[in-house]
Amino acid sequence: MTDDERTAALVKECRRQFESCLYTSAALYLWQKRARWWRALFLIAPIVLGGFASSQILTQFGGQLAMVVAAFAGLLAGFFPAIYTALDMDMRVVEIGRAAAEYTNLRDRFRQAAEVKSLASFEEFQEAFEGLMDRMDAARSSSPAAPEAYFRRAQRKVKLGDYEFEVETEPRAP
Repeated sequence: MTDDERTAALVKECRRQFESCLYTSAALYLWQKRARWWRALFLIAPIVLGGFASSQILTQFGGQLAMVVAAFAGLLAGFFPAIYTALDMDMRVVEIGRAAAEYTNLRDRFRQAAEVKSLASFEEFQEAFEGLMDRMDAARSSSPAAPEAYFRRAQRKVKLGDYEFEVETEPRAP
């Protein structure tokens, strides 16, 4: 196999890794948005429920049913922090964000490798590619796997062109 053929094969692999990173980062960002929403719910709900449960208007003038509702709201307010802690939701949002950022960086680096580094000698290109694959291996071993539903949503967004840049659709100068 000639250096040109090996370079072409490595360019193809860079593009494959670019696409993998594109879908993975998009899925992780979508998941992170939802995780933030859940985190906000679990942080705000106990405050609202606790305020509702301790409302003097409700407890003094609401009658027996209001007292039961207030007690139930107080009980729920106590459950939210325990559930939030048990699910380790705060760390998950940060972890998902870090992984999404790393895959975004890798996506860009694989694109640059395919478009620019591939013009260097094969040995230099291969060395750059192997360094990126080492980073990819590290990202894969430490990042959470996005749920399937978020991956499917990411695929739809990518196919709709949400992640395309105008420079990629402009005709190239000769």
